[in-house]
Amino acid sequence: MALPSSGAISASMINTESATVSTTTAPLSGSSSTPQAGSLVKRYDDATPTPVDQNAPHAYSEFYGKSFTSPNIPCGGTLSAGSGNGYFEATVTSGNPVGAVIIYFNPAGVPDGVAYEFDSTTYNDLTSNTYGYAAGTGNNLNIVGDDDRTNCTAAILSANSPYTLNTSVWNGTSFGLNGGTTTVVTTNTNLNGTSGGIVYTLVVPKRYVTPTTGTLKVVGPCSGTAWNVKVLCPAALPSFTTGSGSSTFQASCCDTQNRTYYFARNATGNFVVDTNTLPQVGNFVFSDNGGIGVLNNGYYRITSNTAIYVQNGVVSSISTGCSSCVTQFSGSAGQMGIKFICTQTIATNYWHDGAGILPVVGDTVYTNSGGTTTTSDRYIRAGLGYYTFSNLNGVVTQVDLC
Repeated sequence: MALPSSGAISASMINTESATVSTTTAPLSGSSSTPQAGSLVKRYDDATPTPVDQNAPHAYSEFYGKSFTSPNIPCGGTLSAGSGNGYFEATVTSGNPVGAVIIYFNPAGVPDGVAYEFDSTTYNDLTSNTYGYAAGTGNNLNIVGDDDRTNCTAAILSANSPYTLNTSVWNGTSFGLNGGTTTVVTTNTNLNGTSGGIVYTLVVPKRYVTPTTGTLKVVGPCSGTAWNVKVLCPAALPSFTTGSGSSTFQASCCDTQNRTYYFARNATGNFVVDTNTLPQVGNFVFSDNGGIGVLNNGYYRITSNTAIYVQNGVVSSISTGCSSCVTQFSGSAGQMGIKFICTQTIATNYWHDGAGILPVVGDTVYTNSGGTTTTSDRYIRAGLGYYTFSNLNGVVTQVDLC
């Protein structure tokens, strides 16, 4: 909105435009001709389309046609609002550093929604330790919280959609009404409510030095709502070492851990950030330390005996109990003598623990896919030659061509 360009203008009108209660005492410039903090003239020192003149003498007529510019909030702090529904908006400064901007959102009880607009993109995918992935849609705010609350159930929110709500912006000390309204969609496309008291994580990649600000958007469609949000400054995400990803757990167990990927820690309670050093269920996982590019669906090995399963860029489960990593190949039925070895039919399945398609000297050959039973034969034909097992313990000691 904007103040009128002519006619009557008053301190109460100027207060309202600057998201301040209309009856708030508001001196024109304060205790001196130099505008003081909190004075009307000082509040409008960056108004649009042009700032109010900061030089004396001051007059109410200087406010004609001005629009209040909400002051920016530095990253790293916590914002909150409560005891009233509405749409809330604040500009957050993240500065020049690059990295991932992590946003922790606590809708408390009554359902509230969140989104973050940065570099012309709306980010609204959420996750949590308790419920995992909660997908955002389009440019909508992602609404979470207790969806069984009386007068604010998912069914009621859907039935009453869209909501037209009073708009509050950050006025420098709190959120205040600015006289405008915002229409918000509340349908099954963006309702992800479960229960209250859950802290959700949202990750925004900041790839370049600029832009340096983003817009935090929060909605409380129902009365009696309260919420808290914390926007961290850009930083590199913690890393973990894994393989390239596999479609099955056992296949991932056999992947070489030669890739570095990254994850975002979740938080609980009053934004107490987790301290896990490896991804856990509910964590976003990325290919870049700035939160760019979520990992593809699949299993990723994180220890010698453990792999995470990633779905929609979030760890949905963790599996343990890797079997031995073996490769299947075909050979002849084993025999104790070398006679006629090169004429034997290759039709028996074996498995080996080497890196190649066929075993080499030093590899162990097994008769089962679990890699628990070694062959006790002396000779096996495979490929273009035959294998010798001198000690009858499954270890290849010699390879000869036929």
